[in-house]
Amino acid sequence: MTRKQNPTIQLPRERIEQLRQFGQATSASTMSEIVGSLLKLARQQGLVEHGIPGIDVNVLADGLAIRFPNSPTTGFSFEAASRIADTIREYLNGEHVGEKIEERIDIHLTDPDNHAGSFSIWRRGNSLKIGIPMNAPEMNFTHDLAAEFADLLDRAIRQSKVA
Repeated sequence: MTRKQNPTIQLPRERIEQLRQFGQATSASTMSEIVGSLLKLARQQGLVEHGIPGIDVNVLADGLAIRFPNSPTTGFSFEAASRIADTIREYLNGEHVGEKIEERIDIHLTDPDNHAGSFSIWRRGNSLKIGIPMNAPEMNFTHDLAAEFADLLDRAIRQSKVA
């Protein structure tokens, strides 16, 4: 079994020290969290698009359609999508330790036959595993990326209320 390696980024020592200082100022403890904080600032400035590559979140008239890589598109009502975001934040806050949540959510979308409103989430090491739909291949999220996904869902729900 070949393990997928994360890319290595080579930086001068001075940049690494600057990143560490930034991490201390923002309470980010890992390089992934530091880079996530920098990207969050860039999104707030409009320099980087608000989204996660490979994940599609589309606003429908009555909910959100979410698609993870190698998974079918899954529909959720706005209330159900909000529940997913809240559950992610609960895990990030240390709740549900040792638990795996698999939840099938009642949905009321215009095309319910094409949507299986379910998701799963559990903690694996220092990351979260999220499956949408529940039995699809799960995605591995660092804490900062999971928080960004929850924010992405909330943002899509807010956009639907404006439109």
